[in-house]
Amino acid sequence: MSSFFGHSLAAYWLASAMRQPPASPLGRIRWAGWLIVLASAPDIDYIIPALSSAAHHGLRVTHSIAFSLILPLCTSSVLYLSRTPAHQRMSLSICAVLAGWSHLVLDFLVGVTPLPLLWPLSTAAFASPFGVLPSAGRIHVFNYYFYRNLLIEVGILAPTLYVARGLYRGEISVENRTRMIMLLVIAGGFTIWSVCLSR
Repeated sequence: MSSFFGHSLAAYWLASAMRQPPASPLGRIRWAGWLIVLASAPDIDYIIPALSSAAHHGLRVTHSIAFSLILPLCTSSVLYLSRTPAHQRMSLSICAVLAGWSHLVLDFLVGVTPLPLLWPLSTAAFASPFGVLPSAGRIHVFNYYFYRNLLIEVGILAPTLYVARGLYRGEISVENRTRMIMLLVIAGGFTIWSVCLSR
């Protein structure tokens, strides 16, 4: 599984890449915080025993496409009821859905724990054949692997998401292009390190 930091980075990228974000600075901060909640929500099975894999024959049902849509669809409903302008409501709703799905994408890229993506329609579990991202190490102040894996994860995601944001927003210039290439080289180095880890 990917770490909270990785999921938060993905959520922040979505918030910062939006073409029609909330108008006020406080609104943008609140929206970014809510996207972090949406991107982290599938890990609620660590907190609620009834949703844990032990209660579902080893399946992490919270890591399904359907479950990851619950909060984003509720968010979209609230946006509709609050009479948010239609063009902004659509943009925010899509962003919310992508935040929920980003969790599944990052966890899939770890390539360790199979995900029941089609639950409850199917109990089939899917896993990447190789790990691109490192798994989240056990959180402990003296756990070397936690810090190492966190460094690798941030080393892959931060540069990659920065470049993706620039491309999406059309912020490409000669100077930016050089920076983007350097960042992708850095991300590539961390990716090779991650792929070479034992799993």
